[in-house]
Formats: sequence, structure tokens, C-alpha cells
Amino acid sequence: MRKGPGLQHFILQAELLRAYRAAVRATRPLPDPHTRREALDWLRSDIERLRGEMDDDVIRANLQTFRRNLKTFEPSLGISGLSGIGAKLIGQRR
Repeated sequence: MRKGPGLQHFILQAELLRAYRAAVRATRPLPDPHTRREALDWLRSDIERLRGEMDDDVIRANLQTFRRNLKTFEPSLGISGLSGIGAKLIGQRR
């Protein structure tokens, strides 16, 4: 019986945070601030649900679902690809 979170738990939390940050960066090309705010709120709501989660299997399943949903919704949000015109991230050095 474990008394606290293990190493795998912290690794999964880091992966989840990395996926969230990548999704936030992917919303930067959105021209309308209101649309970007809605996308960020949607992404954050998915991540906030898992803030206190201690079960590694639940975190892993939700991480996969988050990644799958992001891939599904990227084209409809106009943020897919990030290659081509307008793909440069704000603040990225050349």
C-alpha cells in the first residue's frame, strides 16, 4: 500500500503540464482574442479536473483523451499545423 504519490505520478503530471503548455502555444495564431480565450478556457477546464487526481491510470487515460481531443479540434479551431504562413510563435527567436 502506497502512502503517497510515486515517481510515475509526478512523471504523468509533468507530461500533462507539457501537453497543456503545447496546446496553449498552439492557440497563439488565433486572430480573435475572444476565440483564443474560449479555447484556453476549454483546455484549462480539462486540466483543472485532474489537479488533485492521485490515480495514475486516471491521469494516463485523461492525458491520452486530452491529446486525442486536441488533435480532433485543432482543424476546427484553425490552429492545426503551425507550419506555413503565420506559424511563427510569438516570442520565438529566429
